Amino acid sequence: MVKLMTENDATFDGRFHRLQPASYRPRPVQQPHPPIWVGGGGERRTLPLAARRADVWNGFGSASELARKSRLLDRFAEEAGRDPAAIGRSTSLALSEPWDEVRRTADAHFSNGFTTLVAAWPSEGWSRVEQFAERLLPDLRARR
Repeated sequence: MVKLMTENDATFDGRFHRLQPASYRPRPVQQPHPPIWVGGGGERRTLPLAARRADVWNGFGSASELARKSRLLDRFAEEAGRDPAAIGRSTSLALSEPWDEVRRTADAHFSNGFTTLVAAWPSEGWSRVEQFAERLLPDLRARR
């Protein structure tokens, strides 16, 4: 995809796919291309792929598990010749938990180097999202 978004007449001859001279138009507004996100936590394939190719890694799990996988991602990035700091870290934040727990979870993710938290839609609906925006979001933005 990066070749398609950045080159004219892109070609690719991979193990499973082949691309003959091809163009992607219109080109993305974001240059040189939109950020490449890789999501998942597989330690044999997904994390090494994210270490080689991702602009952002999106992981799932507890704060301690994500911290461990983030350190593993760092190691894979270094082995691939990349600066681990060049890979953003993202995860979900459940809004249906008690507010103190939501805050503690967010703080743990931020302290582990995650910069993007994707708020999971709460079972309580829109009113819970509004409460989050009023009660916690301003403070979380300030801590980031």
